[in-house]
Amino acid sequence: MISFDDNPFHQKEKGLIIQSFFDGRNSHAQLFHGPSGNGKFSTAMAYTALLLCEQPTERGACTTCTSCKQMAKLTHPDVHFVFPTHKDASNDLTGRSEELIKQWRNAVISNPYLSLGDWKRFVDAEQKNFEIRVIEAEYINEKLSFKSFYGGYKVVFIWLPEDLHPSTANKLLKNIEEPEDKTVIIMVSERYGQLMPTITSRMQSVYFPRLTEEEVRRTLEAKNIESAQVLAQLAEGNLATAFELADQSDALTELARYFTLWMRVSYSVNMPEIVKLSEDLSKKSRGFAMAFLQFSLQTIRQAVLSNFRPSAENPIFANTDFKMANFAKIVNPENAWLLMNEIDSAISDIDRTCSIKIVMTDLSIRVHYLLKRGGIPKALDIF
Repeated sequence: MISFDDNPFHQKEKGLIIQSFFDGRNSHAQLFHGPSGNGKFSTAMAYTALLLCEQPTERGACTTCTSCKQMAKLTHPDVHFVFPTHKDASNDLTGRSEELIKQWRNAVISNPYLSLGDWKRFVDAEQKNFEIRVIEAEYINEKLSFKSFYGGYKVVFIWLPEDLHPSTANKLLKNIEEPEDKTVIIMVSERYGQLMPTITSRMQSVYFPRLTEEEVRRTLEAKNIESAQVLAQLAEGNLATAFELADQSDALTELARYFTLWMRVSYSVNMPEIVKLSEDLSKKSRGFAMAFLQFSLQTIRQAVLSNFRPSAENPIFANTDFKMANFAKIVNPENAWLLMNEIDSAISDIDRTCSIKIVMTDLSIRVHYLLKRGGIPKALDIF
């Protein structure tokens, strides 16, 4: 995770970052942003390691010096990690990153594609409110007033700055605008649109695009993961989702089973079964729920195409009674576009940690109207 070679993605962006370092053009405030699960977190870590490395090379940090070894364990004394946390009086948690730093280190080392939902599940606090509180800004300002341990850079590494409380962001502005000598603030964001303009306007931004299906497929195949092509299609550029599905041996069969049931209960608007299915999905991981909706998008696209050219039954549905030919009779280019738009919206909502149960229940009702009546009543659009 501290080497730019740890993942093969974003070669152009990594090259520009390394070149800026050797040209002495390091910005004191840098924002790395882009979709979830695309490797930008590892790249930000590799850049941090390069800043602190005792023997930097043209490919990045040496990975063998004392500083690099500490960075590999996320224990470097001159790097202060800040991330969304929650309060919990029963466990004496006041909402400071330092209180959960050991758990966070373990979480990101085991999964460098970690999402906020993954982090919440890791500390068993999915229902808690996670944010970066104002007490964090006071801690950062205090830390930055000290001299660096090794005499080099001091780095504040903020993961998911979109979850900064407004008061926290305001207290950080002075250090962003007028930093202490040899101080660098690095932010890694997955929801750029939710960042405060006062932050983005003061940061040098580097955008990391979504991974291609081919990049995800090659990564999975390199690890000898079966069904790499199908998983790459479902992941939509998110390696975290791809690996999560791969770890569940029956995941694809389960997705097919859920989709078959979902279409049946949505079409008949069977509310007890819709609620039950939504509850079942909410008990799964957020990544699974999003993968299920991506799977649904792929199946709807296949159904539309089958109206124009014959296609074989999808083998993933082999253990269900789902028939693509029958499904294609109720899906056409007009309602398919609307269906996919609603599902895309639901994916976005779930990615923003909205309740899976509520999102899926609402979506199922909308799917019913689109499949059976071709449109959604205006009354539903108020929600």
